[in-house]
Amino acid sequence: MTPKPQLIHAESLPNSAARWFSRVVWLGIVFNLFFVLAQVFAPDSINVAVGLAPGFPTVWNRAHGMMVLALSILYIPAARDPLRYPGYSWLLVVSRLAAASFWAWCLASGQGAFGSYLAMDGGFCVVQGILLQAALPAEQKLPAVLGRLFAGLGAGLKAAYRRTAVRVATGAVVVVLLLGGWAFYDNLLRPQPDLVYPDIVQHYKYAAIGLGSSSRVPYWIFKVLPDVFADKLPGPGGYASLGLIMEDGADRPVGFAKRVFGYECLEANCSLCHTASYRTAPGAKPVIVPGGPAHTMDLQGFQRFLFSAAADPRFNAAILMEAIGKVHQFSWIEGLFYRYLIIPATKVALLEQKAQYAWQDSRPPQGRGRTDTFNPTKIVVFHMPDDHTIGTTDLPQVWNQKPREHMWLHWDGNNDEITERNYAAAMAVGATPTSVLPESFTRVTDYLLQLQPPPFPLPIDRVKAGRGATVYQSACAGCHAFGSASVGQVEDIAQIGTDPNRLSSFSQSLVDRFHTFTTAPFVFTAYRKTNGYSRVPIDGIWLRGPYLHNGSVPTLRALLMSEDQRPKVFYRGYDVLDPVNVGYISDGPEAASVGFRLDTSVPGNSNRGHLYGTDLAAPQKDDLLEYLKTL
Repeated sequence: MTPKPQLIHAESLPNSAARWFSRVVWLGIVFNLFFVLAQVFAPDSINVAVGLAPGFPTVWNRAHGMMVLALSILYIPAARDPLRYPGYSWLLVVSRLAAASFWAWCLASGQGAFGSYLAMDGGFCVVQGILLQAALPAEQKLPAVLGRLFAGLGAGLKAAYRRTAVRVATGAVVVVLLLGGWAFYDNLLRPQPDLVYPDIVQHYKYAAIGLGSSSRVPYWIFKVLPDVFADKLPGPGGYASLGLIMEDGADRPVGFAKRVFGYECLEANCSLCHTASYRTAPGAKPVIVPGGPAHTMDLQGFQRFLFSAAADPRFNAAILMEAIGKVHQFSWIEGLFYRYLIIPATKVALLEQKAQYAWQDSRPPQGRGRTDTFNPTKIVVFHMPDDHTIGTTDLPQVWNQKPREHMWLHWDGNNDEITERNYAAAMAVGATPTSVLPESFTRVTDYLLQLQPPPFPLPIDRVKAGRGATVYQSACAGCHAFGSASVGQVEDIAQIGTDPNRLSSFSQSLVDRFHTFTTAPFVFTAYRKTNGYSRVPIDGIWLRGPYLHNGSVPTLRALLMSEDQRPKVFYRGYDVLDPVNVGYISDGPEAASVGFRLDTSVPGNSNRGHLYGTDLAAPQKDDLLEYLKTL
């Protein structure tokens, strides 16, 4: 009869090293099981710990947990009797070494906060390796095993290399593998130092702040898309037709940084949404103003252009490579990678983003100079359920931040820490704790602390402005002047009476999610839920139209009108100043030809509320408007 297998206990093992090896392996299995439970039942806690946003897709966490569980089961024979199959026991040590090596690579490449994982797997590897080495008889210790292994390999190689054909084939395979590996690294992965512009203004406009890889677009694809898909743009002029700012001699719009990770790619930076342009007359050259609101830019239109292009059958290697070939010549190897990897991968990535932003289709269009501030954070970053709120707001200015430190800002006064707000904005467009470039980010933040708004570019009637200063002090300064006790404080929605949709979109559940994210440098502790809108400072107010938090009032003069007199429909995104009404020209054929038609009856577009100053006499309003040009 076949003898019945006997359960091996650690105490029955022949030496103390073997017994301790067994105990350490069992301990490792227990640690693994705790990790499995966390990955399967609390994956968000794992993601937050390594620098990912709460709500990051968790199917991979659970798959990882199941793989660790399977591996732990395979550890059991070595835990029961490590000396019966010493090669199996050595494989257990090697598995810990492989895991530790992977975590070390992740740390070295900035892929996440995996120090604790490295310490655990590395610690078990070292302790188990020492104990197993001590437990085994001399002929099974590692040096003897390696000696036999290399002796066998040596004998086999010696025999093989007697044959010239085998030597040539082996050498060729090695060369091909080395060249192929280098080609992949050189064309898809190899980072080059990011550009640091000596001129801080150029750095603000064109340097990277550090977005994740999924938020980048290959440079040469970006360059040719307006030519290949001109029919999907609102008019001629390429990206300029979407209101993006193109400077003379620049190879890309303001707000895009060029980076190299094997291949050139573009990613957005702060200046995309926070650079204004204006003209003093229809025939004048645009003046570019860093730190101003990008009131001409159709951000949603730009996204939808990219998504629509990716969904088009013409987005394929043959057509795009032909278009790129007209403006740039790849090397043979670059062309192969672009044709067979980069273009297909870009199409897939854009279509994935299109699916992520499908929630926008259930909201009214945002139009030029506006965006939905926090729904992308809720739905795309934190993967919270869609609550169908409308968060459309005007893009704000970001100049003169120093006196705004510790004011309750954002439109609803939900945060009083500038660095937190800036990092949260970067996270919404694709930055992560491991991708962000803190030195560049800090340099931009420091620049905006001191940046001042530009002076009004047209003549000002100083006599009227002097009278207007008195009106301002009595009617406006209490809420909007630096130094006022009320500036930067929240006014209850029942009092201010403006559109409540943006206020509703920033929920307490989002505050709670922000406060769970504490992976440096993305540490969010200052967010709060309010019940109104902030009394913001109004420096450079002449350049910040349209007005109210949702940009539903075209000019300052219209803001001083009663609700029934304010324009119900106007065009926003035209860049010619309106010096009489203060703001931008918002009607007429020129404004209609390029602007977004804003209908104030659409949900989220209400122009009601903020009735302060509406009861002033007409001469007082004229004087006040003249003074507001001086701020």
